[in-house]
Amino acid sequence: MAKKTIKPIPQPASAALQPLFDFPAKTKYFILIVIGLIFYGNTLLNTYALDDNGVILGNKYVQDGFKGIGKIMTTDAYDSYLAQLHASQSFTGGRYRPLSIVFFAIEQSLFGDNAGIRHFINILFFIATVCAIFYFLSNFLLKKMPRGEDCAFIAAALFAIHPLHTEVVANIKSFDEILSLFFILLTFIFSLEYIKRNDSKFLIFGMGSFFFSLLAKEYAIMLVVLLPMLFYLYPSENKKGFILSSIPYYITAFVYIILRFSAVGIPHSNAGVKYINNQLRMDPYYLASPLQKFATEWYALGKYLFMLFVPYPLACDYSYNQIPYKNFADITVWLSIAAYIGLLYWGYKLLRKKDVMALAIFFFLLTLVPISNFLINVGAVYGERFDYHASLGFVIIMAWLGIRLTRKIEFTKRKMAIIGVMGTLAIVCAYETITRNTDWYNDNTLFMHDVKVVPNSEFADCDASVGYINLSMDRANASRKTHMLDTAVMLCKRAIALDPSFPDPFINAGMAYYFLSNLDSAKYYFDIVQSRLYPNHPKVKIFQPLLARAYFNKAGMVGANNPMIALTEMRKGISEDSTNAELWYNIGVAYANTQRFDSARYAWLKTLQLNPDTGIAKNAQGALNSLRVVPANGTKH
Repeated sequence: MAKKTIKPIPQPASAALQPLFDFPAKTKYFILIVIGLIFYGNTLLNTYALDDNGVILGNKYVQDGFKGIGKIMTTDAYDSYLAQLHASQSFTGGRYRPLSIVFFAIEQSLFGDNAGIRHFINILFFIATVCAIFYFLSNFLLKKMPRGEDCAFIAAALFAIHPLHTEVVANIKSFDEILSLFFILLTFIFSLEYIKRNDSKFLIFGMGSFFFSLLAKEYAIMLVVLLPMLFYLYPSENKKGFILSSIPYYITAFVYIILRFSAVGIPHSNAGVKYINNQLRMDPYYLASPLQKFATEWYALGKYLFMLFVPYPLACDYSYNQIPYKNFADITVWLSIAAYIGLLYWGYKLLRKKDVMALAIFFFLLTLVPISNFLINVGAVYGERFDYHASLGFVIIMAWLGIRLTRKIEFTKRKMAIIGVMGTLAIVCAYETITRNTDWYNDNTLFMHDVKVVPNSEFADCDASVGYINLSMDRANASRKTHMLDTAVMLCKRAIALDPSFPDPFINAGMAYYFLSNLDSAKYYFDIVQSRLYPNHPKVKIFQPLLARAYFNKAGMVGANNPMIALTEMRKGISEDSTNAELWYNIGVAYANTQRFDSARYAWLKTLQLNPDTGIAKNAQGALNSLRVVPANGTKH
């Protein structure tokens, strides 16, 4: 009797080997691209806001287009802006970030001041960065990890939907942040491709990408630590050793440092420099004691971590005094220190085990070093854009933890749970991001919204006041003009109370009072700036002639009935603009009418000095010729 062969019962493929996202890589890239377009497509309607004015619209080198590239590559990023304000560089080491500004100059030559094109380029490079994240993680860093591609896709998607990135994508100026991370990722990819294939073209691409990342922003200098760490985590593929493989990139960094020093000089103390606006604008710790500064820096690092978990509410400014100085009696400072010590210890343990997740932890930690204020003054206690690079390390860790913590859940339930959480996060983040993008439409919409979020920021108060002044000039707001200007004055006074040394709120208050026809109050605030805070401030110089003209018009309205009051008003006007020949002439007339002939003679001589070839000067000359001087004995000649 023939023996029956028992056929094995077919077993389902192990759930452990099934991907959670079981669709091709091309589909995943497509999904990431669509997410980027949905989340940031509405920024294409925006114009310019915040630092766009100083870096693009007010930058002579950018406005020169291709012709300005030479100056961009050989000067500080704010050289043109500072020159217009007659100010000196106030940041330690300067700001050498020419790559994004070169892009702006090229765009200027090709498209002019078209903001839509520039917003499109921001979106394009942001999406390219998201795709580069997925490519690097799935093909390199997480490739050998169980469910590495799932983890890579979750991390890239989390990065794409994170609302904290709205400032970077929606603010054109922050293109430097996008370029920096994009080229850092290309450096990682090309450097590992070179190790894998031993093809010298990838070494050249890697060094070039590293150089571009350095030209984009200073974060990339941290790659002198991160690259050898990356090479160390791939010993089986790296025959040369992690130090030897790093040497070409160290040479690249050295070339960049030489170029940087030649453009902006060697870092130096800022003692005695002339600040753009005030000390607190350039150094938010100007009034802090050393211990307060150190404690507040640790608090700020805690805020960087917290905002990655809870990115709400968002604001464009966190400067003095929105984040008050902290001390070591504050529990939040110690919580921050404990969190970072824990991360450092965790990263160290993983590095010793040659676990690739160590790179994610140290990427997070090291990209916060340049903006921590521990080493150099970055001009802000905290900024959402400064979290952009660190967020990459954060999303990789969160994706890895999500995969790891759900590993014991049955496959189908696990898949549905992860997709459900990601879908819910996407909806919530899309609402916050798309809404936030509209705040970035222009300066007015941005500042008038954010002042409600950060009411203790002197700069938010000051900038919002400009928004109210601008909108009050719109005919559509005629019925609300007085209310808007009163609101502007209130915001200026709040900023002045926070910091009486900051000239901008004084200037803005003067402007608001000018438009309210409260000329004496306008003069009061302009005179404070002129006499105490910032002599010859460009904005005051622009507004003083307008105020002088307003005093002249007021004098004309009261002159017939009250000549002495008219004279007083004109003298106020001349104190604001001593070059107004018409005012001098009419002051002379007023003096003559009140029998003060010497004063009249002086006023008419000033008229002739200022405008010798005008009709006003001829009137002044005629008045001088016919002037009757009353001698001491009272006899008229």
